[in-house]
Amino acid sequence: MATLGQQLKAAREAKGISQSEAGTAIKTLTRIIVAMEADDFSGMAAPTYAKGFIRLYATFLRLNPDPLIEEYMAKHAPGRKPLIVEENRLEESRGKRPSVPVSLKRLPAKLNPLTWFSAPIEKFSKGLKPYVVRDIRALAIGTAVVLVLLVLIVSVSNCVRRHAAGKPVQQQAEAPARRLLDKPLPDLYLVEPGKIESSR
Repeated sequence: MATLGQQLKAAREAKGISQSEAGTAIKTLTRIIVAMEADDFSGMAAPTYAKGFIRLYATFLRLNPDPLIEEYMAKHAPGRKPLIVEENRLEESRGKRPSVPVSLKRLPAKLNPLTWFSAPIEKFSKGLKPYVVRDIRALAIGTAVVLVLLVLIVSVSNCVRRHAAGKPVQQQAEAPARRLLDKPLPDLYLVEPGKIESSR
C-alpha cells in the first residue's frame, strides 16, 4: 500500500502540475510540499500544523483528507503525553520537606520555633482529603483578594470624599468670574466714525 507521501505525489503527478505550482496554488512553501511527499514531517512545529497542511494539500488534489490524517497520526505524530494528576503532585509535594538548618534541629521542642506550629498543622491536615486542603487554600486566596478589594474601595472613596469636600471652595473663588461671563454682552452701536455707544 502506498504511503501518505506517495499518495499525495501520485495525485499531484496525475494532475500534471509541479511541486512549486502546487505550493503556489495552496499558498504554501514548496519545501513543505516536498517534505510531505517524502513522508518527512519532522520540520513541522506541531502535529496540528501537519494535519492542516495535509488537509489543505489533499483538498487541492481532490483527495479525501481524513484517511491521510489518520495515517499521519498513526505513523508520524509523536505520542501523547499523559496528563499530570493533581493528587499525585500533592502527594509528591507533601513528601518534600524544606531543608532546616542543623542548629534549629538540635534545639529542644519547647524552644524550637519550627515545632510550635508544625505539629498542630500536621494533626489538622492529616485527616483531611486532598480536595479539602485545596478548598482551604482557595478559600484563603479568595479571602485575601476580597480584603485587597475592600482596602482599594475604601481608599478610593476617601479620595473622592476629600476631592468633593475641596470643590466648593474652588467654586466660590470662581464665582465672580463666572458671574461676569454669564452676563450678556452689551449691544454696541456705531453712532459716527470713532464714536461707539452701548445699550447699558
